[in-house]
Amino acid sequence: MLKALWQMINSVKFWLVISGIIHFSVFANADVEVRALWVIRHQMKTPQSIDSVLKFAAANQITDLFVQVRGRGDAYYHSRFEPKAEEIPENFDPLGYLLIKANRKKIRIHAWVNMFYIWSSEKKPVSPEHLINRKPEWLIYPSKYDPALPDSNWNGRRNEEGLYLAPLIEDVQIHLLNVVDDILSQYELDGLHLDYIRFPGYGFDFDPYVRDKFKERYVIDPAEFRNTPESFSANYGAVGYDIFFSRWGKFLRDGLSEFIEKLAKQTRERHPEVIISAAVKPDLRRAHWYYYQDWDRWLNEGWLDWAVPMNYAKSQSDFEMRMDQMLEKVPAEKVVMGTALYNQPWSSVKQKWQTIQNKRDKNEALKGVALFSYDQISESGALQKAYTEVFIHRRTR
Repeated sequence: MLKALWQMINSVKFWLVISGIIHFSVFANADVEVRALWVIRHQMKTPQSIDSVLKFAAANQITDLFVQVRGRGDAYYHSRFEPKAEEIPENFDPLGYLLIKANRKKIRIHAWVNMFYIWSSEKKPVSPEHLINRKPEWLIYPSKYDPALPDSNWNGRRNEEGLYLAPLIEDVQIHLLNVVDDILSQYELDGLHLDYIRFPGYGFDFDPYVRDKFKERYVIDPAEFRNTPESFSANYGAVGYDIFFSRWGKFLRDGLSEFIEKLAKQTRERHPEVIISAAVKPDLRRAHWYYYQDWDRWLNEGWLDWAVPMNYAKSQSDFEMRMDQMLEKVPAEKVVMGTALYNQPWSSVKQKWQTIQNKRDKNEALKGVALFSYDQISESGALQKAYTEVFIHRRTR
C-alpha cells in the first residue's frame, strides 16, 4: 500500500494534477483552429532545447505540439517497456520536463509515437532490451526474404527507411498497446499522435505467421502470386491473379484496421479525454494499395479524432489535388492538413497555407494545419513572417 502511494506521488501525472497545471479553457470551443507543430526527438534531448521549443510555441500562438517520444523503438520518457534513447541521460525525463514547463492553458501536448518503424541505423542498438535485439522474429519480412540465409544485421529485411515490425503479428500488437497505455497512464497528455501506422510498402509482411493466416482463409500462399506472378497466372488465369492480389491487399488493410480499432477502444476506455490522431499518407489510393493504410475508414469509424495527412507536395497543383480528393471521402472538420517546410521555398509554403485558410473562409472547415517541422520554422524569419500573416494577423482582422 505504502509502495503504491509512493509510486503515485513520484509520478509526473500526480504532480501535474496537484499543481493545478491542467487546464483546457482555451480549447473549450471545439471549433478552435488547430495550429500544430511537429517537434522531432532531437529537440527533446536537453532542458534547454525543450525550453526553446516552448518559448517559440508560445510566441507564435501554436495550439498543439506533436512531441516525438518514441522514435526508433526507444523512449524519450520513463518507459516500463522499452529502453531510454541512447542520447538521453538515464535520469532525464524529456516528456515529463516538457509537461511541467508547458503552459497547459494555451497549448495541448500530444505524444508523437512512431509505431511500426523500429530502427534506421545500420549499427545495432546498444541496449539488449531494444526490440530488434530482444525480438528479431518480430521484424517484417519482404516477399523474397529467405530466413535460411545469413543475415546478422537484418539487411535483408530493410527497406530504404530501415527496419519495421510486422503489424499483424499478435505479440507485436500487444506490445504496442502496452507502450501506448504506459505513456498515457504515466503522463497527463492531451493527445496521442500515431506515426508510421502503416506497412513499409508493397511487397512486405510475408513472415510465416501472416502467410499462414492468409492460407487458413484462402488456401493459397501469398508468396506464390507475389513472387511468381507469371506462373500463378498460368495456373489460375489473369482473373484469378487479380482476385487473389485484391484479397491480399484487403487482408493486410483489414488486419491493420482491426489493430487501430483495438487501440482506439483501449484508449477511449482508459483515457477518454485523449485526442487520437495519426500522420497519414495524403494520396488515398496509394495509402490503401501501397501502404495498406485505410485511414479514411479509421476516421469515418471514429477510431481517430483527427487525421493529419502529410501533404508534403512541392507542387501547388498536386497539393490542392490531394486535398480535394481526400475531402471527398472524409469530413473536413476532422482533418488537420500537414505541410512540409523542409523541401520548398517559404513562398511556396505560404501559398499552401493560404489555400488551407481559404478552405476555412469558404466554410469547408478544415480542423487546421500542422507544420513539419519546428526545425525549419524556428530558424527561418521568412517562414515565421509568412505564418504570422496567414494564421495570426488574418484571424484577428
